[in-house]
Amino acid sequence: MQIALSVRGLNKTYHAGSKGRASMVPALRDVSFDVGAGEAVGLVGRPGAGKSTLLLCLAGLMRPDDGSITWFGEQITGHHVPPGLAYVPQRAAYYSFLTVREALEYYATLHELTAANRASQVETSLRDVGLNVHATRRVSSLSPSLLQRLGLAQSLIGSPRAILLDETVCGQGLLFDKDILGLLTQLGRRGISVILAAPNPVELHRIAARIINIVEGRVVTTRATPALVAERLF
Repeated sequence: MQIALSVRGLNKTYHAGSKGRASMVPALRDVSFDVGAGEAVGLVGRPGAGKSTLLLCLAGLMRPDDGSITWFGEQITGHHVPPGLAYVPQRAAYYSFLTVREALEYYATLHELTAANRASQVETSLRDVGLNVHATRRVSSLSPSLLQRLGLAQSLIGSPRAILLDETVCGQGLLFDKDILGLLTQLGRRGISVILAAPNPVELHRIAARIINIVEGRVVTTRATPALVAERLF
């Protein structure tokens, strides 16, 4: 399998406390792992384990203290993040007065796409996540599960090569939805890597081929999951 992501010796420490009483809180400790092209990998750990910090580093939005992150053969540096990374935080923020379609159209303007391509990708993402019937609703009226679908739709715009989801699709039963499972499986078949963070592995077993357990900033176990065999589910 071709390697999409290579992480080596990643460390990140936060400064906590007031001036004069500052303490060092390690968030990531010597984290190393690889992710293959088209592979779905789950990051599992309790709140505060370091999952969000790791995803922010992988997305190029936070700089680690040391270590290296290489996507598609290109290393993230202070001034360079390889193109094709889509990151959605646990609670993505949208302008509440926009409709679902308008929110995605606004996000699409951040990508170098023609107007026609933007419109096409927005409509495709709406359909892929089952939001096409809610496209004219205001973001403020959406339920938590529909907001999760909006976050997933956002990640599909711009022809990503890798999608990073920080508990974006967990907790509302989305990963038990056959259509969403089918979409995530299709992403893998198209060579798009997906990294999903969750507090426990129960939901991830249905999509992730591998689970990485993080405890206090360390990778303690990496194991394959038996659950996702596409021929059994679809």
